[in-house]
Amino acid sequence: MENRLINPILKVKNILLLVILLVNILNFNLVKVYAEEDNLNYTVSIKPVENQIDKSLTYYDLLVTPGQKQTLTVVVTNTGDKIGKYQVVPTNAITNQNGVVDYSIQEKNYKYDKTLKHPFTSMVGEKQVVEVPPGESKEVNFQLEVPNETFKGTVLGGFLVEIPDADSSVKDNSSQGVKIVNKFQLVKAVMLRESEETISPELVLNNIKPALVSYRTAVTANLQNIEPTMFGKMTVDAKVMKKGQTEVLKSEKKENLEMAPNSNFDFPIMWGNQRLEPGEYTLNLVATSGKKEWKFTEDFTITAEESDKINKEAVDLEEVAPPYLLYIIIIIVVVILIMAILLLVRKKRKANRKRKVQSNKKKNKKKNKKKNKKK
Repeated sequence: MENRLINPILKVKNILLLVILLVNILNFNLVKVYAEEDNLNYTVSIKPVENQIDKSLTYYDLLVTPGQKQTLTVVVTNTGDKIGKYQVVPTNAITNQNGVVDYSIQEKNYKYDKTLKHPFTSMVGEKQVVEVPPGESKEVNFQLEVPNETFKGTVLGGFLVEIPDADSSVKDNSSQGVKIVNKFQLVKAVMLRESEETISPELVLNNIKPALVSYRTAVTANLQNIEPTMFGKMTVDAKVMKKGQTEVLKSEKKENLEMAPNSNFDFPIMWGNQRLEPGEYTLNLVATSGKKEWKFTEDFTITAEESDKINKEAVDLEEVAPPYLLYIIIIIVVVILIMAILLLVRKKRKANRKRKVQSNKKKNKKKNKKKNKKK
């Protein structure tokens, strides 16, 4: 397994330091936030334990037994010149919308995948806050209690370390859907297994729906890993067309995606800043990882109500010019039809008047003949 690299891009002094921690499937030292230079003042490590499967790893990969209890220790080192206050939070691994295993703190009402039976956070205590003098380290202990019920595969979580109540000044541009919060976070992953048996991943396609992704029109396909195993190097190739047609309207292909055990995410098919039109559509999606391949073909509908709501909230939406030429043609056709109808009516009335005059003439002739006979 490779160590993740922190790639800081240093700009002018007193300006935000952009920190990007590149994530790969087997390292788990995950950070995906923006931070101020003053916040780069601590490191995080773990205290080794006997049941570590590979003792060379920098995160926990433990072989456990049902009902087992043990202490897991996170070591926080203050590398700054001031006393530091740090928050250590147990988290569960999820798959985020970018198709990346994510250990960040989930929202309070976040709904985990329904197949996740044994979340890591249910096995350890609550978050802890620790103060560390400059140049020193402190151990933060968590009591791990493995469920009595046997589980298969992998339970995946982590310990996230951040500065609580850090300067949360926000640069917000709502029209662009951009929000930058000045926080810095580090995570040490925890993998729990009761055996080293290999579990084969299984991918499921759930709901397909119109959506906004970063305030831009899209269709999302929810992909779910229903097995307790993590996998990566996944390629997803998705195509959308009108139902019953073969012409591809929109397509999206992404490579090197990864999925946490028992997790799901919405794979986005971007709509190119164009309006989502109501109607019936078909999604063809192929996902591959190693020798595994999953093929899905599903119909879905975008209602007029969904279309109107999303199009109104989308930014940078291409405005479709009104079809003036079509309007002009329709108006001309309508005028011609009206004129034709009026001419036909007029002609019919004229013909009726002519027939009536002729009929009256015939009647008058008959009357005159009768009169002449009587005389």
